[in-house]
Amino acid sequence: MKCVIAVDVGASKLRLATFTGKDLKNKISFKLQGSENPLNYIKNYLKTFSKTCNSIGIASAGPLNIKKGSATLINYNNLKINYTKSLRRYGSIFVTNDCIAGLLAESRFGEAKKVKNAVYLTFSSGIGAGVMVDGHILIGKDGNAHEVGHLVLNYEDDILCGCGKKGHWEAYCGGKSMPNFYYKMTGNKVAFAEEIFRMYYENRTEARDFIEKCMKINAAGLASLINAYDPEVIILSGSVFLNNEKLFLKKLTELTKNYVMNRMPKIKTAKLRENSVIFGAGILALANGKLP
Repeated sequence: MKCVIAVDVGASKLRLATFTGKDLKNKISFKLQGSENPLNYIKNYLKTFSKTCNSIGIASAGPLNIKKGSATLINYNNLKINYTKSLRRYGSIFVTNDCIAGLLAESRFGEAKKVKNAVYLTFSSGIGAGVMVDGHILIGKDGNAHEVGHLVLNYEDDILCGCGKKGHWEAYCGGKSMPNFYYKMTGNKVAFAEEIFRMYYENRTEARDFIEKCMKINAAGLASLINAYDPEVIILSGSVFLNNEKLFLKKLTELTKNYVMNRMPKIKTAKLRENSVIFGAGILALANGKLP
């Protein structure tokens, strides 16, 4: 059976594995700082495994230039990487957005297996999505048709997103941006989103009010996706979601109905959970980069 290499370049974590179509093997992961270049780790892995697995699927945070096989990694100080040019000596390189890879995996093995209209939505350091309409995964002219974290939810606010623009969904509720939004709302400084959620579960008033506001913003964003794409299922994943799964599912199921025009879809957790993206990278390589 053909073996490929699957690479997941997330906003703060890099994961690599070999893949034969069913199982991930030789898995390894790295938690990266903003100044590090993921290419250094990827090259070391490929030196070992590309001799037997010479097709490489890369699921990357973006934005992307899909034709060039390159990405600008916002959370790595806007590091620009050309995966195809840098790694082609190791085999055939196929690049897509990380959330498209997550959707691809869930359509093969998970919650989108029996549907033709689905959104894979991740709440992590940022907010991103993969979208399938009528059985076709949306790509866009540069490969960025899924950058829903940059939907403008408040055009009058001056709060900056990590991309440098104002009023984006991710600027309020992306894991990396939440501490800044919390400071603006409360005047209190926290270092990480995890601290806010901890205080929420401890029933601290400011944190509870803040998370309730974030959930309303998330519901408005989710409703915008439902109204735009009319999916049968919304599949949720990402570290912020998975670490607060019950809270998100309860609040989003309750609140999203207030903003939706279209018939509500099912809201589910990704069956492959944190492995959806790296599975999708492997599927991409096995398919020689072709998407439904």
